[in-house]
Amino acid sequence: MAVRPASASIRPKSAAKPARKPPRSPVPERTERLPAAARQQRILEMMGQEGFVGVAQIAERFGVSQMSARRDLDVLSAQGRLVRSHGAAVPAPVASATREGAEAETRELQYDTRRRRQNAAKQAIARSAAALLGPQDNVALDVGSTVLALGRELAKGPGLRVFTNHLRLAALLAGTRCEVLMPGGIVRAQELSLCGQTALAQTAQHWFSKAFIGVAGLTEQGGFDSSPEDTQVKRVYIERADQVILLCDASKFGQRSLAQACTLQEIHMVITDAAPPAPLAAALKAAGVTVRIAPRG
Repeated sequence: MAVRPASASIRPKSAAKPARKPPRSPVPERTERLPAAARQQRILEMMGQEGFVGVAQIAERFGVSQMSARRDLDVLSAQGRLVRSHGAAVPAPVASATREGAEAETRELQYDTRRRRQNAAKQAIARSAAALLGPQDNVALDVGSTVLALGRELAKGPGLRVFTNHLRLAALLAGTRCEVLMPGGIVRAQELSLCGQTALAQTAQHWFSKAFIGVAGLTEQGGFDSSPEDTQVKRVYIERADQVILLCDASKFGQRSLAQACTLQEIHMVITDAAPPAPLAAALKAAGVTVRIAPRG
């Protein structure tokens, strides 16, 4: 019997088809890769808007690995800017207080910078203003660095009755021979002044022999201030005082600010450190305002 070759009984196998790869899921649109510090700041912004942030959410949003997202959260946690939880993070309880403290410190530095500006002139003006006062005076002291310098002069003296809406000034005079009165009201953080309807109403219950007013600028139109809220209290001081005295160093001549506090006709005296320019000097003279130039030293 004939034997078939072994090869004849074997059919060639068909070529194996390559395994089909699963369809790729659409890749979410990602933002441009950011440096780590910038990405971490964005993470804090996201958390502030949504109240929490997750590792997967960070990875998808910024196009980084989840390991990088965890590292970002670890860095922010070490800085005390968030609290880690499993796969996510929430704001640190002290974060808000930390920001508020930093803002308060910034405001204090800004105020201190203004106080030191033209410092010698302000001290000279304050000494000249203090020389006008006697024990019979009942004075109103406005907000401002030059008026605060006057407060330092009063703290050295025998004492008198002072009404002010300036918290810094009240703290300065506390414990001296001066009797200090304040209105209630809303605290304006920038200047630590009291303003609002309560402050206006309670200030209007008093009369003053002299009111010392600080201004941000003085022109032929009058005195100007940068705060409408403080300007409202200035207006009450001016209306309730027998004599209105502006404390204004020469750098403020010709400057106009946001709110007008008074006209020249409402002022009795300007105490400054240098003669006003000719147009302003003429306007002050026409309004019957006495200009007193404080001697230096």
